[in-house]
Amino acid sequence: MGSNKVYPHQDYDTFSVSTDWDSTRSVTFQHEKDCMCCFKRRCFCISGIVLLTVGAISAFISLGVIYGIPENQNLYTRECKTSSGKTGFLCDDRTTCIGASALCDGKVDCGNGEDESRTYCGNLPNSLPEGLVYKCANRRLWTYIDKLCDNRNDCGDCSDESALRCPACPGWKCNTVYFADCDCIPKTRCNDGVQDCKDWSDEKSCR
Repeated sequence: MGSNKVYPHQDYDTFSVSTDWDSTRSVTFQHEKDCMCCFKRRCFCISGIVLLTVGAISAFISLGVIYGIPENQNLYTRECKTSSGKTGFLCDDRTTCIGASALCDGKVDCGNGEDESRTYCGNLPNSLPEGLVYKCANRRLWTYIDKLCDNRNDCGDCSDESALRCPACPGWKCNTVYFADCDCIPKTRCNDGVQDCKDWSDEKSCR
């Protein structure tokens, strides 16, 4: 009778452990599979973005080669440096640089006449390139940028001849009697028999 003993609990436990292990392995495998799929999708998206970016850059370079890349930003702002070193207006030929005050003065200076076109002269000063315009301190008047520090009262309040902006007076400095002047007159107006300074210093002291 002793030889007929069986151990159902032992067999059941072994089977149960084995089943739990297989289930866990199955879940783990499924999780790894899902992660792998997610990783592949992410890689695909990143690869797509990279390819699109590279394609856009290549297209830009190709267009630049075909049509030419602008040499500098001045072609868009129309600003350039004149032979005197002042800020000027760049004509369509990309070579001719005229003084800012030559814009909309009734005289054609650019080959295509763009300096007198409605594009730039239709609504002064708002239609002019911003870098070519100086807004006076009084907020009512304006002048061209190349008229700053020219010893003339273009703004009416002498803000365009401010000592903070302009170099020292190259002529004779005094309180002038003419509205068109500020506080500096050229030496050529000294001792000319005409009063320019309120204290007559241009005729008495200026040498």
